[in-house]
Amino acid sequence: MPAPAKLNLDAILDEAINLLQSEGLEAITMRHLAGRLGVEAPSLYRHTGPKPRLLSAMTLRLFRRQLDEVGVRNSWQVWLDAFGRKLWQTQTEIPDCARLVLSTNFTDAELAMMTEWAAAALRNHDIASEHALAMMMSVQAFVLGLGGLADGPNAAQLRDAVPIETIFETTLGVLIDGWKARIEGKYGPNG
Repeated sequence: MPAPAKLNLDAILDEAINLLQSEGLEAITMRHLAGRLGVEAPSLYRHTGPKPRLLSAMTLRLFRRQLDEVGVRNSWQVWLDAFGRKLWQTQTEIPDCARLVLSTNFTDAELAMMTEWAAAALRNHDIASEHALAMMMSVQAFVLGLGGLADGPNAAQLRDAVPIETIFETTLGVLIDGWKARIEGKYGPNG
C-alpha cells in the first residue's frame, strides 16, 4: 500500500463526510475511517480526539459549508428560504445527516459558534439577534424533523402516504410567511 498523504483534520473530515454519505452513520468508526485513509486509528485520535469530537467536527464542517453555499442574499426571506433549501438538499444527499446532527453532543462553544454563524447572516438584514436565532432554529428544526421522518425506519410507508417534497415546499413557505407576519407586528408576542 502506498504511503498515505499527509494526515490533517481537513482530510479526515472530508473522508468522514464521504463515508457518512456513502455508507451511513453506523459506518463512522475510527477503525473504518482510518482504513479508508490508509492509516492506523490512533493517528486519527491525534487530530480529532474521540469519536464524539469527530462527529461534532463533521457537523460543524457541514453546517459551515451550508452557510457558505447560501451566501449573502438580498433579503432575510430569500436567505431563510435558501438556508432551508440547502439544509434539505444536504439531507437528501446525505440521508443520515439528520441523525448525525441530532445525536451529536456539542460543546457550549460549538453551539455558540454555529448560532453566531447563522444569526450573523440574518442580522445583516436588520433582524434582531433574538429573532434571527429563533428564525434559523425553526427552519433547522423543521428540516431535521422532516428529514429524520423521511429517512427513518418507516420511510417507505411515509413516502407512500404523503408527498414529502410538497410538505417541505409548503411548510418552508409557511414558516417564512409566519416570521414575516411576526416581524411586521401582525401577531403579538403570543399570537
